[in-house]
Amino acid sequence: MTIKNRFLTSYIGGIVIASVSILAILCIVFYVTTGSVPTPKTLYQTFTKQRSLSPEEELAYIELRNIAKTNPDKLIGEVMQKNLQQIEKESLGVVIRRDEKILYYTQGLVEESLVVHFPSFDTNNIETKGTIDNAGRLYRYIKFDFYYSDQSKGSVLVLKKENSLLDFLTKWGITIIIIILLVSIAAMLFLNQLLRKTIIKPLENLGQVMSEMREGELMIESPTLPINTAKEVHQLTANFENMRAALLVSIQEQQNLENNRKELIASISHDLKTPITSIIGYVEGLQEGVAETPEKQERYLKTIHSKSLALNQLIEELFLYSKLDAEAVPFHFERIQLAKFLAHMVEEFQLYNREVQFLLNLTEDVYVSIDRMQMNRAITNLFENSMKFKKTTEPLCMILEVMVVDDMVEILVMDNGQGIEELQLPYVFDHFYRGEEARTSTTGGSGLGLAIVKQIIEKHNGRVKIQSELNYGTTVTIILEKA
Repeated sequence: MTIKNRFLTSYIGGIVIASVSILAILCIVFYVTTGSVPTPKTLYQTFTKQRSLSPEEELAYIELRNIAKTNPDKLIGEVMQKNLQQIEKESLGVVIRRDEKILYYTQGLVEESLVVHFPSFDTNNIETKGTIDNAGRLYRYIKFDFYYSDQSKGSVLVLKKENSLLDFLTKWGITIIIIILLVSIAAMLFLNQLLRKTIIKPLENLGQVMSEMREGELMIESPTLPINTAKEVHQLTANFENMRAALLVSIQEQQNLENNRKELIASISHDLKTPITSIIGYVEGLQEGVAETPEKQERYLKTIHSKSLALNQLIEELFLYSKLDAEAVPFHFERIQLAKFLAHMVEEFQLYNREVQFLLNLTEDVYVSIDRMQMNRAITNLFENSMKFKKTTEPLCMILEVMVVDDMVEILVMDNGQGIEELQLPYVFDHFYRGEEARTSTTGGSGLGLAIVKQIIEKHNGRVKIQSELNYGTTVTIILEKA
């Protein structure tokens, strides 16, 4: 069942259930109160029985009652005829009975029906009001029972003819029912059209957009919704747009990853091929006897060894980079004093690189939460990178400084090396990126050092940035949270 039909069924069902419930409650209350099953006739009788007398009814009743009390035989005399006619001019009816015989009744009433439906005689006149049926028409009456001079039973009724409910329903019931049905149908059609405009149509348009997206048309936007569209439809459309935007971003990221993967494969192939080609060339030279002297053979073997070491280092860094990228490297964080950690690193690095001069400007009471081994690897990569790109005209001098800015700690690694051109700075943290032309390997770098540094720092919820000026040195800043 469609949403439209479900809503339509709900409307109709709600109206029917509410109507039946109200009617049932009224019937139960009426039955408990009166002890009879409610019908239009009984409802009308109950209603009229409790109504007050009109002034005309009251005056006519008092006059006839007084006569019945003082001189009941006068009611059937010819003199009384004029009084009765005067009463009838007030749109009232009069009926006089003696025993079971109707002595007088107003013109327009049916005698046979009066005999059948005449109220029972009540000596005490307890039940004096009610409703009487005369040939299918209901009349409200007030009654007084008495005895004639010969002790025969007598009754006088004052009747009030009204537009009864049954008469009204007989004349106008079908018309009213048709009007109600037409109004109900018009209301349902209006609600159905409103429902279609504010809910069904927007959902159909959204479904059309989804179908087109399934065919690959992700750039299509959802149609503009009318102002009076249901709030839930607005929310659904907004969520769908957010999903579409997220999907576009995801697809773009996937394309970028695919491009990076292709670039990575191409870079790996290039960087592996270069040392392997050199090794093959020198090995073939040895096999073919190109290196005739022992000195030349020794030089060939040293070259093969250095190329093999470079190849091994490249494979190790590539393996580490891949594990970091796949989040397969475990990190064990601990709270440490940063000054002692950095001082120990510098001391350890200078054991093998005594020509490098270090200037430390460290704050003693600064603590950070880091993985010792991985942070050591990152900062060592920065030291080695400075070694590779140092100037040939002067010794390498490095400054290691710690600054506290609010809740963040900045570690500055500065050198007086060759520096980096401004155009190359945005790309230095990309994998396999080198500043040398044609990606040569003369400096011994794999192009993964700074990319690994960036990944390690980001795993520490930190950031890394670089500043450099060609021929004036480079400054790398690592930003971490205080512990």
